[in-house]
Amino acid sequence: MAKEEKTRKAVVKYDDARLERNVNVGMRGVDPMDIRPPQILLLQKPSDLTQFIDGKGRQAKVGQFFHTAKMEIYDSFECYFLFAAKSKYINKHKPQEGEKDQYKAIGVLASDFSLFGETFRSSALFTLSRLFSAVKAQKRPMYSFLVKIETKMLSGKKGDWFVPVLRILKEEADAGKLVLLEDQAKALDMRTEELSDEEISEASEVI
Repeated sequence: MAKEEKTRKAVVKYDDARLERNVNVGMRGVDPMDIRPPQILLLQKPSDLTQFIDGKGRQAKVGQFFHTAKMEIYDSFECYFLFAAKSKYINKHKPQEGEKDQYKAIGVLASDFSLFGETFRSSALFTLSRLFSAVKAQKRPMYSFLVKIETKMLSGKKGDWFVPVLRILKEEADAGKLVLLEDQAKALDMRTEELSDEEISEASEVI
């Protein structure tokens, strides 16, 4: 009986903090750059929303973002973009339309600097344009801008849909953050060819 009680208490004490302390156990030989970033998806009407349930059992709604690894729902989120590459894709529902342009991007959440991927295509293709313009005009790297990603609803003959909207919040001035962002951005930039083809999953087609 005493042994069972001791085991029960040990289980109770195995909380989130302990899991976090052990997050790298068994992965010492894994290169962090080999871990593909999870996606942040903007959900649209055709999406099967039953697949997007957060850790508290809440289902995401059309027009909200869903983080595929954290299982979190966002109306908006703040981040730094580290990498972006233009590439081509074919709409699997309309292959007759041929190749179209898209941007694949990798960023980090401002809250914890965790990596994520996003794909911008169709009416969302130019979401990052404001950031690109700021980079050239202010001669600062992309990662040095703190941005906020929100949504906007558009309407047309096919009904209503949502697109992501980027807003620049500030030029980051914290030296410690900038060094960390620079290191990650340079590491990704050196693998441009790999990343543009493989690193970001096609699961982000709902954007």
